[in-house]
Amino acid sequence: MLQGKVVVVTGASGEIGSEVAFAAAKEGASVIATYNRGRERALAVVDRSKTEGYSIEAKELDVRNEEAVERFFEEVDGRHGPLDSLINVAGHSSRETWFATMDELDEGKWLEVIRVDLLGTFFCCREGAKHMKEGGSIVNFSSAAGVTGHSEGLPYTAAKAAVIGLTKSLAMMLGPKIRVNAVAPGNIEAGSIAWYGPKERAKMADEAFLKRIGTALEVAESVLFLASDRASFITGQVLLVDGGI
Repeated sequence: MLQGKVVVVTGASGEIGSEVAFAAAKEGASVIATYNRGRERALAVVDRSKTEGYSIEAKELDVRNEEAVERFFEEVDGRHGPLDSLINVAGHSSRETWFATMDELDEGKWLEVIRVDLLGTFFCCREGAKHMKEGGSIVNFSSAAGVTGHSEGLPYTAAKAAVIGLTKSLAMMLGPKIRVNAVAPGNIEAGSIAWYGPKERAKMADEAFLKRIGTALEVAESVLFLASDRASFITGQVLLVDGGI
């Protein structure tokens, strides 16, 4: 359980990030939920939490900005005390970059993804760890694509594969004080899956052993397990949440 814990969730304006933030608050955590461009969606999560009596505070944060990340975690510590858990959901993938051919993937398109998905994750891990309690936990977001590879979204896939290496290395570096794990969602009813039509989505569902597409809540439940003391002897691991693909 996360009762009484201080939890930061980055990228909380997206479908999965907002579900993670709300689920953590529902377990009794004080949640600081960050957003970059999705202010209205993040504030909607705050309103939802207030309606149901839970604690979520929304803060703007560009995870690509080292100085902003440093200031953010100092402010969180000053207002709420040391962190118990950091959940790095923030990521970036545009339709243009996802469907680009190799010849179309110039430096700009690569950096557009790498700066958020990899460097942003690292900056938050580095600064968050400085303000984390003994026994704290970090959960990073990789992807099933980062484990298996994918025929589309090359920068995204490469960045998510790198997040796995980052997670395993940080688990070694930050242990025994802090646990570091990652989740790797598969096809989930959120984000980029909206780019595909009914036939493609049906094929995705059929490829899974469970014959369906997952939900944001199912990802959130897996994340909260890794973030909480229920996973107290788990670190350096990648949990696939993909229905079997």
